[in-house]
Amino acid sequence: MAKKGTRPAENTGDGGSLPGESLPPGPPVPPGPAVPAGHRSGFVAIVGRPNTGKSTLLNRILDQKLAIITHKPGTTRRRLLGVYNRPDAQMVFVDTPGIERPSSKLGHFLLEEAKAAVSGVDVILFLTDGRDEGADLQALELLDDAETPLIFVLNKVDLIKDKKTLLPLFESYSRVGRFKDFFPISALKGENVDRMLSALLELVPEGPRYFPPGTVTDTPERILAGEFVREQVYRQLHREVPYAVAVQVTEMERDPKSDLLRIEAVIYVERKSQRGIVIGKGGSRLKQIGQGARLDIEKRLGERVYLGLVVRVKPNWRQRDAALHDLEFEN
Repeated sequence: MAKKGTRPAENTGDGGSLPGESLPPGPPVPPGPAVPAGHRSGFVAIVGRPNTGKSTLLNRILDQKLAIITHKPGTTRRRLLGVYNRPDAQMVFVDTPGIERPSSKLGHFLLEEAKAAVSGVDVILFLTDGRDEGADLQALELLDDAETPLIFVLNKVDLIKDKKTLLPLFESYSRVGRFKDFFPISALKGENVDRMLSALLELVPEGPRYFPPGTVTDTPERILAGEFVREQVYRQLHREVPYAVAVQVTEMERDPKSDLLRIEAVIYVERKSQRGIVIGKGGSRLKQIGQGARLDIEKRLGERVYLGLVVRVKPNWRQRDAALHDLEFEN
């Protein structure tokens, strides 16, 4: 994600590629709509402990599935940028891995991803379900950012039957003395999200569009495809196996004969026994993983694709710098 001072150049309507992508020359792109007077723009980081609904909130704001979602903590492993566009404003939201003290080299990478996400943003949304104030305070300490406006967002209020408990909860967190505002929301149901967005618009400054109109993310489709595969592993497998899995797309190109987009991906595990679990009897589990991921990828890309999966063992990859580098886990 670009920081202040190094953000993407203002969109001038001349098209251009997204960061990190190289596109072949094409016909001129018609100029986009002029930026109106008073247009607001800014960067907003979504942070919090694991499994508090950060990715669900990003998808709700964008009104589409961009971030993968499961009930297991630690699903998000990379910063994911999502662009919220409206005629009078553009807010760039950054979904982040859950903040917790790391227990592996992968965990250190995840913490650094979250810290990097809050560097240079205009607003930080601190998301929690309110179940563990002590853990929330520890997460805030790990962020170590005292200058950026911090908004407290209590998520999953649809699960709270007695709404009278909300006020004491807010009062308790207000004693921290760092939060500029407080919002109870349900990212899943959409409750109070629009009100929160209206408040955020008042906090971001007047400025240009940082991305062309219609841009949703700068994350390459190759990375998103790999994430959709990993999401199916998390949904279909349990215990330690999902956490030992990494997915890398090794090929993504169009077949010149069939015009079908061909995607080849490798599912890495740490032990041989885990490989057997992912593949399943007669390859049944791997087939189910592929089917579920392919449907999500096709919906995302708006076209049919071929998805080929193989499972390989990369011993103890979460604790090895070289393996993390090979799997593109680099801050």
